[in-house]
Amino acid sequence: MGGRHDGALPLVVLVVGGLVMAVLLAAQGERGLRPPAGEDATLAELSPRYLPPATDRAVTGLLALAMIGWFGFNVGLGGGAVAALTGIPDAAGVLLLAAPIVAVLLAGGGRWNAVALITTLTAIALVAVVAVRLAPSSPPVTAVPDGGPLLLVADLAGYIGYVSVFAVRAPDFTAGLRGRYDLWWCVGLLVVPALAATVVGAGVAASSGSTDVVAVLAGPDGLPVANLFVAAAVIAPTLAAVHSGVFAVRRFAPRLPDAAAVLVLAVPGTVLGATRVDRLMLDWLTLLAAVLPALIPPMTAEAVRRRRRAARERAGAAGAPPRDRAGPAGGGRYVATWLWAPGAAVALGLTLAGVAAAAPVGLAVAAVATAGDSVLRRIRS
Repeated sequence: MGGRHDGALPLVVLVVGGLVMAVLLAAQGERGLRPPAGEDATLAELSPRYLPPATDRAVTGLLALAMIGWFGFNVGLGGGAVAALTGIPDAAGVLLLAAPIVAVLLAGGGRWNAVALITTLTAIALVAVVAVRLAPSSPPVTAVPDGGPLLLVADLAGYIGYVSVFAVRAPDFTAGLRGRYDLWWCVGLLVVPALAATVVGAGVAASSGSTDVVAVLAGPDGLPVANLFVAAAVIAPTLAAVHSGVFAVRRFAPRLPDAAAVLVLAVPGTVLGATRVDRLMLDWLTLLAAVLPALIPPMTAEAVRRRRRAARERAGAAGAPPRDRAGPAGGGRYVATWLWAPGAAVALGLTLAGVAAAAPVGLAVAAVATAGDSVLRRIRS
């Protein structure tokens, strides 16, 4: 984004991007909250309730692959930082970082929570250090956008790509939360640092001419010791990726022990990291952004309908419509494929055609289809 705007991000992009990320995270994350606001369930538990069996398996498999990719991205970036700091080959740096992460995961029992907290604070410290040490000569934010609407939509696609996979699996991290107050705290603690890191990253790219933060920090004008912060900063998202990935893997193999499920994700993820897949991750993010966000509008609409129906039944409302029998057990209907597949297909096609605004267009198509379905339901009733 910084490159498209000569290093100065338009303020409107930051504001709208932050709002879109927050809406996607909150809409899907609400499903994990305790009743009556949510269903107190992870995505692996919610998916068969909302999606037809074939779609459920496809989405779950895609998420498992996505978590392997994210594992590879994180240990590749962090391992590259270790290699730059110590002078060892990249592959050796990846193994040096991945081994203790896998050991913590295999130990289980929630032992990685403290590790995640400490390393997340380290990541925030890294952003502050880089902001001070590699500050650009001019502010990296501008109030006046220098491009047309299509360019701004292309910028927005970057934020949708960044948050898309996490937004879809947000219930994995909100399951058991008491209510929307806790949910919005979680949303804010993800979105605000992400926006801050965007600004700092654009400033680093503008001052150095490179988007490779590891190379910049290791360079003659950088701060080599800060690569230690990079290595620490990737640990929490790596742990989070495996947390969700294990749920997805065990959907296909319910009797698989947790330790084995961890290895199913970590072994190929480490191999990807050793090949420095992080340098290719923008393409991976773009493809995921094209497919996954289209699921969120229809799932959210169906969840709202189910919650309203449940509220009427609890209140004993006269004339409350009976539970639909065509869908999953417990009432409601499956999310129809036509509500999200066209949006995903449009976004994927535009992505392959090189249209930067593909993700927002696909999301808009899914939202329009969902709104149209809601109108038709009201007319029929």
